[in-house]
Amino acid sequence: MNTIAITGGIACGKSRVAESLQSGLEAPLFSSDACVAELLSDSDIQRQVLELFAQNGGQDGVFDKSAIRKRAFENSDFREKLEALIHPLVYERVVDFLGNRADHTDFLLVEVPLLYEVNFPLERDLDLIVAASPATQVERLTSIRGLDLRVANQILSAQLSIDEKIRRADVVVWNDGSLEALNLQVEHLVRRCFS
Repeated sequence: MNTIAITGGIACGKSRVAESLQSGLEAPLFSSDACVAELLSDSDIQRQVLELFAQNGGQDGVFDKSAIRKRAFENSDFREKLEALIHPLVYERVVDFLGNRADHTDFLLVEVPLLYEVNFPLERDLDLIVAASPATQVERLTSIRGLDLRVANQILSAQLSIDEKIRRADVVVWNDGSLEALNLQVEHLVRRCFS
């Protein structure tokens, strides 16, 4: 069994590549983003996040993901506390995912957006980075996801640079072009590198 970590910059197409690899390799996929979304739907986790939010300059009250995200990228102390709450819970679920499938497949895929930024302790055989230029990332964050330019730049500043992620990678998928070009890269990987 080979564990492949899929990471990269925000708005680079990690999820799309992960889903394509899942299909091409017929491999189980763990999505950290989906796990975090599930965790944040839990009322107890929401309460803990709201307490942290209030302690770090946010208004107490209704759970608002966009306000929490904005505060996290404006206030690194709050972001670190939020990560200290959420990431161990994600890691527990990754360990369960790996343990439950280790003997039943050739490949396991784990999408971890902040693999390097938080030194996520995932034991893996290969790091696959999905990368795009910072200009493309900003364009996608503002036009597709509707983020304010300032927030988009704060998010990019909080992550390792794409160049540093590429330096650490075993495999790079470059996603500055069309969906067709991205799909061709993934097909090539499946055919030439993972067969």
